[in-house]
Amino acid sequence: MNEDPRRYKLYRELLHNRVQYARLTGVKGTIVETLTLFIDTPVIGRMLRCSFTLVCCALARYRRKGNYIGLYLLLTDVLSHGAFRRDPERWWYLMRFAVAITQERQINWLIRDIVLEDNLMLLGSLGPRPLKGYDVAYSFVGFSLWLFERGDVLSAVSMIKIAEGADETWGYPEYLHGWFGLFTTGINSVEYFARAVQIDWSFLQKMKHDKTCSEHPEMLHEVQKRTLVSK
Repeated sequence: MNEDPRRYKLYRELLHNRVQYARLTGVKGTIVETLTLFIDTPVIGRMLRCSFTLVCCALARYRRKGNYIGLYLLLTDVLSHGAFRRDPERWWYLMRFAVAITQERQINWLIRDIVLEDNLMLLGSLGPRPLKGYDVAYSFVGFSLWLFERGDVLSAVSMIKIAEGADETWGYPEYLHGWFGLFTTGINSVEYFARAVQIDWSFLQKMKHDKTCSEHPEMLHEVQKRTLVSK
């Protein structure tokens, strides 16, 4: 859990980075793995859920076995009532994981759960402050995409603004804000696209290969002009 999370920008990189999980071996690993079997029990489970290591190991076990019901039940419980609300860094790590798992199921298996999305967005809106860091930004990017897919562009924009403020070193929220602007009025897409490119030059190539952006060649030209001048 000690690696820099910025290395894992996309949900695939996040979920398939095996190093991030608490990997315990030997006697200690056996004990921890055994304890995770009791994490759903009423009394003992409540105490076990106060351990970040045990929760992460249990989540890894659920995902490994394809038990997404158990995984989501554990996640929503610890995000709602767990001791981690007093530890924003760990709480938002778990929220980011919940969003990433939900994205994985939607993209890989076309499984979408609107009720789960609503629950996660509600939990996120009530999440511990300050709303700072990559985990927060990732979570609100996920919320914004879910809302955009529902046709609620204004709410999607509100969410992406929070993501922008949470991690100013990640260009994707700026990019997405500009992309949303192509579907509504009152947003200067060039401004947000240019900011994204200034943060990470690869977003210029992303724009060039995006079908929606390619329908606005004048906008792409203006973004290139602004970013080249800034360089």
